[in-house]
Amino acid sequence: MKRLLLALLVAALPSQAAAQLRADIRKDTPPGQATMRVYDGGKLLFQATTQGLNAVTESKFSTDGRWLLNIADGQGYVQLWDVEKGERVRTFLAPFARIVAADFTPDSEHFLLNFRGEPGGQPSESFAASFWRVAPLRREGALEVARSYGPNGQYALREGGYDGHVHFSRDGRRMVFAPFGSYGVGAASVFDARTGRRVSVISRLPYPKGAPQVGGAGARAARLSPDGGRVLVLYVDGRLAEYDADTASLLRLRGKPAEAQARAQLDTFARTGK
Repeated sequence: MKRLLLALLVAALPSQAAAQLRADIRKDTPPGQATMRVYDGGKLLFQATTQGLNAVTESKFSTDGRWLLNIADGQGYVQLWDVEKGERVRTFLAPFARIVAADFTPDSEHFLLNFRGEPGGQPSESFAASFWRVAPLRREGALEVARSYGPNGQYALREGGYDGHVHFSRDGRRMVFAPFGSYGVGAASVFDARTGRRVSVISRLPYPKGAPQVGGAGARAARLSPDGGRVLVLYVDGRLAEYDADTASLLRLRGKPAEAQARAQLDTFARTGK
């Protein structure tokens, strides 16, 4: 019997500050099905054998512990669960099997999908990352910067926006996407985490004079300062650059540190703004 244990550390429920939520999914029990048990610490909250659990690859709880996202990467869907009721609210179908991603915002009032999640619009719109309100459940907008189309008008590429990689400012007000190596083309983008509104787009960083490359370097990673007012971007050529998150104006270049140092600077910036 295969067993998948998905342990998630989240901010505790208001009544039990030290408790931890986790989803324990036992697969192929019986064959082709799965049993999910959700625990608050050692207390069993609910058990479910709902269809679709056998394909779940990752589970994420909202910060307040009220909601659960089950992600079936490889099968192309995401489930939203109400933890208090122990019920599945909806299954969101993607237009692709991989890579399916989803995240809650820090306020637990919204979640992100890297696809539309509901019928409607042109076929290409089903690929657009989306911003959802949990209760009442509704789609509130798209999380993308632009789209590219082929010579015959077919959808080719989503530029910027959420692709499964997101970092929030420490105050929870803003989020930044740097979709490197997926659907993005190298532009980091800042969005309001409470409304889904796009705040700014950080373009590629021009290469220095004399560099063999042309154009500009794309973003690999990005972090927001604790108050969400600035953003630090790591580019594919190893340079770090700091920007005003509201205007996308370059504030300063931070050089080209070694990979480990660059990652450390990103983490420090997110914690302290320095």
